[in-house]
Amino acid sequence: MNKQQEMTSYLRYLIAGLKQGGVRQVVISPGSRSTPLALLVKREVDLQYFVAVDERSAGFLALGLAKSSQQPVALLCTSGTAAANFYPAICEAEASNVPLVVLTSDRPPELRNVGAPQTMSQNQLYADHVKFFVELALPESTPLMLRYSFWQGFQLATKAMNGVKGVVHANIPLREPLLPDLTQNTPIDLSLTQTTTQNLIAQGWFQKKGLIVLGSERSLAESRLALTLANHIGWPIVGDPLSQLASCDGKTQNYLKQADVIFEEARDLPEVEVILRFGKVPVTKNVMFYLRDSQAVQILVDETQQWPDYLYRSQYLVAESLTKVAKQILQSTPKRDQPYLQAWQNLQKLASQSIEETSEQFVFHESHLAMVLMKTLACGEQLFVANSNAIRLVDRLSGVSETSFQVFGNRGVNGIDGILSTVAGLAMQTKARTYLLVGDLTLFHDMNGLQLLKAYQLPVTIILLNNNAGGIFSFLSQRSLTADDFDPLFATPLDLDFAQVAKTYELAYQKVESEADFEQAIATSRKLTGANMIELTSQAQVPVDFWQAVLSNFKEKRMKGCQL
Repeated sequence: MNKQQEMTSYLRYLIAGLKQGGVRQVVISPGSRSTPLALLVKREVDLQYFVAVDERSAGFLALGLAKSSQQPVALLCTSGTAAANFYPAICEAEASNVPLVVLTSDRPPELRNVGAPQTMSQNQLYADHVKFFVELALPESTPLMLRYSFWQGFQLATKAMNGVKGVVHANIPLREPLLPDLTQNTPIDLSLTQTTTQNLIAQGWFQKKGLIVLGSERSLAESRLALTLANHIGWPIVGDPLSQLASCDGKTQNYLKQADVIFEEARDLPEVEVILRFGKVPVTKNVMFYLRDSQAVQILVDETQQWPDYLYRSQYLVAESLTKVAKQILQSTPKRDQPYLQAWQNLQKLASQSIEETSEQFVFHESHLAMVLMKTLACGEQLFVANSNAIRLVDRLSGVSETSFQVFGNRGVNGIDGILSTVAGLAMQTKARTYLLVGDLTLFHDMNGLQLLKAYQLPVTIILLNNNAGGIFSFLSQRSLTADDFDPLFATPLDLDFAQVAKTYELAYQKVESEADFEQAIATSRKLTGANMIELTSQAQVPVDFWQAVLSNFKEKRMKGCQL
């Protein structure tokens, strides 16, 4: 595709998303930069368009249309002060809860703040008079970007209507040439519908071959209910380390704990017709790839209506709680034994076996610790898993606990800062023994938190995985760099004596070198009233070699057609 064709495809998907979200009328104020959008809107048989030369008048025309219909009406203009002239109508729409979708065309980033004509800052132009703002990416026609464009259009229209109705604003940068390819008529192959669980039940989706995916930040009760649902409809279930699936003491054989191993060879997996997702995409890398590439229908459940799907793969959106959705399905759908579930369970057994066999070939290191961590903790205790390598080790390798405890983490923005201080807050609030699984670099980032542990005598056990490096980068593409580049910029060795650090903050300290050492150290921790540190040292490359050996073992078993 040339640039003109790419822009045309991208904007056609944006318009299709607006239509899918409920936009049926567009008010256009003519101008140069908005040319492609205006021409494409004019050719949409499902859209009624009106032309108002003066943007101030156009804004109020759209206001009147939306007041009457109580449906989202779009406003389109060119760049510069044209957008500013929408302001009075936007203020009125915001104050009177009228749904408007404002589309301001703009110069691309390279023409801003360099004296280009008809160019001014248009981002957040309407301040808090709009309930949602987005600046769209520059047009591309990759499958991901077409899904993105469609999703943005749908999101704009639905956000104008959801909750308290109001104004939403998209700033749309466009490069020349501005004339679209008007011969392009390829059908838009995407669909996105906000619906209800009852509608999906009536359509029979939960009687098909399916998969449940549970995101992070779930309660123990929610995770148990999700497992009950999986058992009832005969679907396998996978989840984020913070979903509580591994620590909720739920009895099921449907849970695919070693999903990152199982989904490594996604092409050879049992057929899935529908995926029921609750919340965010899990941290599990291979599950993310599977969700991205799967042709199954995907249902996203999110009662907050933030729709956390950066893959833009969902076809149905359900603004209900996990509890409400699960209970409706349990009440309205007969219990089923899915014959294909056995194939998934066999894969889980093979994955667990591969991990166990591989562990026997390596000396005790952080992978082993992650494997035994879940079974070591007691009911009512708390586990906080730090970002970077720690959460991925737990995700890939840990088993399922036979007791019930809450697992926490900071997976909003996924930073490695402030982890220890967050744990201090958890321990202050609950008074429960709280375990922090953390790498040396992450602990270093928040060593001030150690003073909180000391000052408040908090029952926190730091389980330190010290590989003297930013270990996560050993798993990433940066590892292919030369040592001259990799070590100072990514490995960043600290060479810290953490026994001395513990002594400085009056923390009990123990170094472990075996599973028996670790279990004994945990037992000792429970007898303490304050904080302590358990340190395991290893080389950053060892977990990488271990993981590759696990995958090789699993692949070999599958090639041999192992049956369990």
